[in-house]
Amino acid sequence: MHGIGEFAHMAKVSVRTLRHYDEIGLLEPARVDPSSGYRSYAAAQLSDLHRILALKDAGLSLSEIRVALGEDSDAVVAMLRERLIESEAALDAERQRTERLRARLKLMTGEHPMATSAANPLDFDASIVVKPVDGHRLASATETASDFEADFGPIFGRLYPIIYGELARLGIVPGEPTVAFYDQLDDGQVLIAAGVPIPTDAVVDSDLIVVTELDRAERAATLVHRGSMATIDQSYLALDQWISDAGERPAGYSREIYHACPPNPDEWVTELQFVLA
Repeated sequence: MHGIGEFAHMAKVSVRTLRHYDEIGLLEPARVDPSSGYRSYAAAQLSDLHRILALKDAGLSLSEIRVALGEDSDAVVAMLRERLIESEAALDAERQRTERLRARLKLMTGEHPMATSAANPLDFDASIVVKPVDGHRLASATETASDFEADFGPIFGRLYPIIYGELARLGIVPGEPTVAFYDQLDDGQVLIAAGVPIPTDAVVDSDLIVVTELDRAERAATLVHRGSMATIDQSYLALDQWISDAGERPAGYSREIYHACPPNPDEWVTELQFVLA
């Protein structure tokens, strides 16, 4: 028989731990002195304690361990397999978080190729956020361009008046914010789409515009670009690089959400969104 201090030393746990295990019925001492209340343990109980410690190291809570001790080995194996799945998921989430942190630091410290120096890091790094993005029901119109290097400004300058004109003709009240989205066609051309939110019950009978449903997404890499569209390429390059550095993968081409478009283009607020695979 071993006193509680000696038994704790054998197992390399604290006396307080043994007392707690006794109090919750996890490991009761072999003997308790009726007059002093002093706990003593049998050598054979070391294996019981080791089993408890092993299950605790596997990530089971004390309440789960109490249940496991009363189960057969198949039930315990099932519990541990479930915990393994949870642990692997947590590790994967932590890995993704680590990669996002590394990518963010590259932007903040000037390691990004767009930053001129460590003293002049990019100033929009903190706005890159992975978040859910809303779906949109849009009245949309499209044009094509030869590639992504084309000037999209004049195209949008034609598309939005068409959309608003048709909505006015149909008596449909347009919503906000306006949206743009892109795709690449089989022949290599770029499909450029302008969209205006419309009510869910709106019926669009038009040869010039169509209804497009942009799906909600649980995860999208987003960046807020403040200023003229003349400098938006810098924001796109930064977001593209961040996605790559973070080990993420876009599920398609970008969405642009125009939150504010006052007369002065330098005051525009545009959110760039890449839905992630």
